[in-house]
Amino acid sequence: MQRGNMSSMRITNGFIENDDALARVRALCIPVRRSYLTSDPVNFNRVLQVIRRSDREGIQERAVAVDAGFEPLRAELESASILNDRRVTHAEMFEAWIDAMVFFEIPDKVLRYEKMSNELGRVVEGIGLHMCERIGSELMLLDDLVADFLGEPRAGQEAAEDE
Repeated sequence: MQRGNMSSMRITNGFIENDDALARVRALCIPVRRSYLTSDPVNFNRVLQVIRRSDREGIQERAVAVDAGFEPLRAELESASILNDRRVTHAEMFEAWIDAMVFFEIPDKVLRYEKMSNELGRVVEGIGLHMCERIGSELMLLDDLVADFLGEPRAGQEAAEDE
């Protein structure tokens, strides 16, 4: 069993980092960020608004159920922690982290995350990654609903049908 490329691993500030894992996380960050931003056309709420207008049987009900599944996530984003005598929401940490992950080559985008991380510690990275994974999981449910709404195969169905 091969364990990946050890040359892509390094220790930074006492933490093991792996470029391959970082690249996989960055690939997830782009659709998560787009669905999270209220100004993006594929924002979660905008997509649900379109789907809720459907007159197809069961689609509106499923849209309501998917939206209800996002409620605990929204509450978690609004929750806050007190770090170094500063109240900071999980949304603030997530937004700083995801901008740095997606726009890692643009210094202005990375600066906010670096400042927050230097002040508050690695908890910013942990919460950012946690929220990204949570949003990604919820998006998979939305993705299935969108595929059904459009009458297209769900993700992974194409490969299963080709076999």
